[in-house]
Amino acid sequence: MPLNRQTDNVDSNFVNSYDVHKNYASSNYDQRHILTMSWIYELPFFAHKGLTQTFLGGWQVAGIMTSQSGVPFSVVDGPSGDNAGVADGTSGIGSYADRIGDPHATADPRCSEPNTKGALLFNCAAYALPQGLTFGDSGRNSLNHPHRTNFDMSVFKVFKPTEKLAVQFRAEAFNIFNHTRWSGLNSAVNTPSFLYATSAHMPRVLQFALRVTF
Repeated sequence: MPLNRQTDNVDSNFVNSYDVHKNYASSNYDQRHILTMSWIYELPFFAHKGLTQTFLGGWQVAGIMTSQSGVPFSVVDGPSGDNAGVADGTSGIGSYADRIGDPHATADPRCSEPNTKGALLFNCAAYALPQGLTFGDSGRNSLNHPHRTNFDMSVFKVFKPTEKLAVQFRAEAFNIFNHTRWSGLNSAVNTPSFLYATSAHMPRVLQFALRVTF
């Protein structure tokens, strides 16, 4: 498990000098699990030579599946800025939130924000503003972004009109099942849409290609 103290996140500019070990946590890029699988399969149809095989046979299907856990993030004190009295003047955020419940529990009804487009990813009632002149007790990188699984697939065929000429046709789909995969959220307690998703990874994209080799 990679560990660090200084990061490029919003929480990188404040450290409790009286308890440095409180700032040890998983690194921002710590992804515990990443599984990638790829495959290619030639369809066993119309294998006999002839016009039928030329146009309908010889197709191949390929794909890549990637499943990975989310990277860590910190739940921070958004509205009050330098809550801990650090006065570093660099980050605009000086403490983490206080944890008062289970962020993975069923969301409290008070978390509901009907006009928000993104999904609620955690229980917002699990956090509160930190008490005065404290760094908050939830700690750095205490939660992880949602895991995501993606499938890219393609189907292609090579036509050979002559011995020296080859034409490859490809149809490709990225995120073929069009799964919504959240990539960001609002982590500042007591702000609108707290712990709601703010962005998503690429939706389904289709493309066609024709390659001529001679």
